[in-house]
Amino acid sequence: MHQNNRVKIPLRQKTILVIFGLFLALTILETGLRLGGFIILSLQERRNLLSLRQRGEYRIICLGESTTQGQYPAYLEEILNQRNIGIKFSVIDKGVAGNSTGFILSQLEANLDKYQPDLVVTMMGINDYGAYMPYAAGLNAQIMLFFKSFRTYKLTRFLWLHIITKAIEQDNFIQQEATFKKAIEFNPQNGQAYTELGRLYARQGKHNEAEQVFKKALELNPRNELAYTELGWLYLRQGKDTEGEQAFKKALELNPRNDEAYVELGWLYIKQGKHTEAGQVCKKAIELNPQNDQAYAELGWFYISQGRHTEAEQVFKKALKLNLQNDWAYGSLAVVYGETGNYLLRREYEEKVKQIRERFYNPITINHYRRCKQILKRRRVGWICAQYPVRSIEPLKRIFAGEEGIIFVDNEETFKSAVLREGYTEYFKDFFGGDFGHCTEKGNKLLAENIANVILKEVFGKY
Repeated sequence: MHQNNRVKIPLRQKTILVIFGLFLALTILETGLRLGGFIILSLQERRNLLSLRQRGEYRIICLGESTTQGQYPAYLEEILNQRNIGIKFSVIDKGVAGNSTGFILSQLEANLDKYQPDLVVTMMGINDYGAYMPYAAGLNAQIMLFFKSFRTYKLTRFLWLHIITKAIEQDNFIQQEATFKKAIEFNPQNGQAYTELGRLYARQGKHNEAEQVFKKALELNPRNELAYTELGWLYLRQGKDTEGEQAFKKALELNPRNDEAYVELGWLYIKQGKHTEAGQVCKKAIELNPQNDQAYAELGWFYISQGRHTEAEQVFKKALKLNLQNDWAYGSLAVVYGETGNYLLRREYEEKVKQIRERFYNPITINHYRRCKQILKRRRVGWICAQYPVRSIEPLKRIFAGEEGIIFVDNEETFKSAVLREGYTEYFKDFFGGDFGHCTEKGNKLLAENIANVILKEVFGKY
């Protein structure tokens, strides 16, 4: 009788062999990806250095909104060239007041084609709007960060995000656009459909398309209060303050009880330094809707401008009583306590606002930052990602947790220390961001110096 001489391997041993095989395969893949990454980065650096020698200059584009346009870029070029590292720097200011990240992203490829930069500097996101999403925190997040450091994880994540994000993004936008256009086709007099289509385009940063359909909605119905309100906000995002103010005032003519239009006017007046007008419209908004927490937050800055810090503290706390997630109010209270010398409370509220902003971030902003990274990586252009003055860099870093290829500029402690030493108004001209505003000349020089230091250290190895 023929006997089967094959040795039977126990199930436990088989399982161990399979696990070991998978581990070995992942290890080989991880090593290959890291080696490949190193080779690619080395070749890219060689090309960059060759490009510098051939052109004789290093070109930088600064992208952003009103905190960029005509602000720090000129000082950045001056500081970089003063350091005399043997390279001529050219800094191009492409900030546009009122820009959202959607609009910046929509213009990115065109700017890269036109200016052929070696490096892009962004400071953006303050003008985005929409719901906020929570971040994971605690031990689970720390464990995930460990796994995210592996190249195999990054490869899998990149492929998955690329597929799923594109599908969701395109599918949602195309579906919604098709729905509104179908409604318009069915009823060309449907002003509401035009208004919703305009809001969709505005969220995508398609300002021209949004403006056209809002105007069409108003042509169909000159009493469309919502269209005027949305058009006003669209103008503010583009830095068209006069047109925005007119649109909000028209909305208020149609509905004098529109507290949101008053709040938007208050924000505009704060940005323009028209503190008396800001106080008036914010008080009106509160009169119409005592539950509008943002109206209280904006009113507080009117009181600060008048030196009435006690009243400012009261209304900021009222805003927080109505909405515990109002980071604007937390940050503003930190400023109040700093101005009045109560440094313990200042630090306490700085920590509170930091915790809120690290837990929540606008999904629109997150998506646009990720798409920006994909474009710059594909075009082999370096990226300096700067955070706003006094704000924590952590929310930006968490967008790209475990990823590489981005250089961050942290402007938190530098500005907080400077404001503590010399006062808020030495570095900021207004209060539009709640805990920061548009920089003074001194503020822009400090911002430019921070960015220049990071560029010289991280890109050129100069300390």
